[in-house]
Parts: sequence; C-alpha cells; structure tokens
Amino acid sequence: MLEKGKIDPNEFHVIVIAFTIGTAILHAPSLLAGTANQDAWIASALTLLFSLFFIYIYNQLVSLYPFMTFVEMNEKVLGKWIGKITAFLYLFYIFHILGGGYRGIGDFFTTQVMVETPIEIIIIMFVLTSLIGVRLGLEVICRSALIFFPWIMMLLLMLSLLLIPELKFENIQPIFGEGLKPIMNGLYTNLSLPYLQLAILLMITPFVTQEAKMRKTFYIGTIIGGMTLTILVMFSILILGTDTSARQSYAAYVLGKKISIGDFLERIEVIVTIIWILTIYFKLTICYYGLSLGLAQVLGLKSYKILAYPLGILIITFSIFMHSDVVHVSNYITKTLPPYSITICFFLPLLLLSVGKIRKNISST
Repeated sequence: MLEKGKIDPNEFHVIVIAFTIGTAILHAPSLLAGTANQDAWIASALTLLFSLFFIYIYNQLVSLYPFMTFVEMNEKVLGKWIGKITAFLYLFYIFHILGGGYRGIGDFFTTQVMVETPIEIIIIMFVLTSLIGVRLGLEVICRSALIFFPWIMMLLLMLSLLLIPELKFENIQPIFGEGLKPIMNGLYTNLSLPYLQLAILLMITPFVTQEAKMRKTFYIGTIIGGMTLTILVMFSILILGTDTSARQSYAAYVLGKKISIGDFLERIEVIVTIIWILTIYFKLTICYYGLSLGLAQVLGLKSYKILAYPLGILIITFSIFMHSDVVHVSNYITKTLPPYSITICFFLPLLLLSVGKIRKNISST
C-alpha cells in the first residue's frame, strides 16, 4: 500500500466540511442568485438534500470495497485496462478541479487583495504550500485541518452574528415568485460546486479507521458544510439583494464589507478571506494528494511522493492558462462543470456500484 498513514472519523469529518465549503463559499451566492434569483437559498437547500443521495452511493462503494481507493475500485470492477482508462478520466477531473481552484485563488487575490501582484506568483505560492502538505502525508494534512477547524467555525459564527443587524427580509420576497424552473436551474449548477466533487474523497476513505462511523460522518460533514453554504447564500440575498449578489463575483467577500458595529468595527471582510483560504487550502491539498496517489496506483509506482513535484509544475501551468478571463470562468462553472461532474462523480461511481453488486450476487450464488 502506497499510504501507510491512518486518520480517524473525526479528522475525516473535518475534511468533509472543509471540502464542502472550500471554493463554494465565495462563488455559490453569486452563481445561485444569477440563476434562482431571490429563491437562491431554496435552491441551495434542495441541492444539499439531493447531495445526500450521492453520499449514499459513495458510502455503498466504500462498504463494497472498504480497503480500496476509487482508482483501485475501477480496476477491480472494470478490469485492468478499462479500469485504468476510467481511472485516468477520474484523475483528469481532479486535475481540472485543482487547476480551477488555484486559478480562483489567483483571480481573487489579484482583484481584491493584492492587485499589483502577478497572478503567477500567487498561484505558485499556494501550489508550493499544498505540495509541502502532500509530501508530509495524509495524517499531517488531516491533523492540521483538525487544529484549524475550531477557528474556521468560530469565524463563521462571528461573521453570521455580525451580519444579523443588516438583514432585510423583504429581499427574499416573493418566495417562489418565478416558479420552480429557476430553482431547478440553480440546483443543477450548484450540484457540481461543491457536492459532486465529494467523490474525490473516495481517494482517502480506505485510510479512515472505523468504517461504519466514517460513513456516518460523511453524511454529517456534508450536511454541516451544506447548511453553512445555504445560510451564507440566504444572508447574501437578505443583505445585498438579488441583483447585487448576482453581479458580484465574490458576494460573500462583499458581505464582510457590510459589517458595521458602531464607529469602531467596520469592513472586516478579512474574516471571509481567512475562512476561504483555510477551507480551500485543505480541499485543494486533499485533491493534490488524491491525484498523486491515484496516478501512482495507475502507473504501479512504489511511492506517490515522487509525482508531487512534476504534478505541481503541470498544475501551475494549467491553472494559469485554463481561463482567459472572468467571463470564461463563469461560463465554465455554469455550463461545462455540471455535466462534467455528473459524468465523472455520479455515473461512474453508479456504474462501479451496479457492476460490483451484480458480481457479488453472482459469486455468492
């Protein structure tokens, strides 16, 4: 086995929450407001309910092959060569998520925080930071997440409490004002960011102790992360309104600017930035780890760590050139990513589960 480390269900629980919040904390409010309008919060809540079905499929796969990563499941169920092809497609999807994630970090910092810094420098710095985590191994990544988790939740709570005075409930009216179609469009877009991407965590499930408890924490972590995003989307609509939320690329960041307590506590958008940096770091580092481990398994290497450096160079290059501008990013997230994610993260696991169950039933008769 290429990974000898083990993590407990509590650490996995934290990773699931961070993974769910991750990139979505900045993008979800504007994306949902642009499709579901004032009912964006309903679309977010419905997406969370739908996502539990995906977690059910992933947990069933884990029960069927508890000691295998998703890459190994492909070869086990579909055979050596077909399994390697589907595993490569899955790993290429992770590569896309990594490229988009690091590009998102670069775009955010160069437009909102460090406007004079070249985007290449920002991306290189974050990729190198994740590379260090990948080289140190899964145990170090997850235990670091466990250390930072209380701070993430404390900052989220602080942000929510400070925003309460700014709420304007007339902004969500009329509820279901434009019917069900915009809500379903928002649900479709929101599925791929972030819920379907949770299939990437199937690369670390074999290393989680207490399988039954792990499957339970998979559900709980998704629910907590999804509820956090739903509350954030609701706050964005209630405070900024539908039009402003839809126009802003980083609506959650703008929310932080709205905080005003007396004359001494104002514009503490740094809270949103810290939450986002911490959650997206652990999400992308786990993706980076899963890509390295999966590629090593497909190629039959003895160590995944030797792939970390060349993959880092490819990720940096790809993230710089994958999007030409912000419009291209928006079109990719709304039009390309949903069907791409459904194919790789829903139909492929469903295929493996169906074939695996049939084979198991045949062998037991």
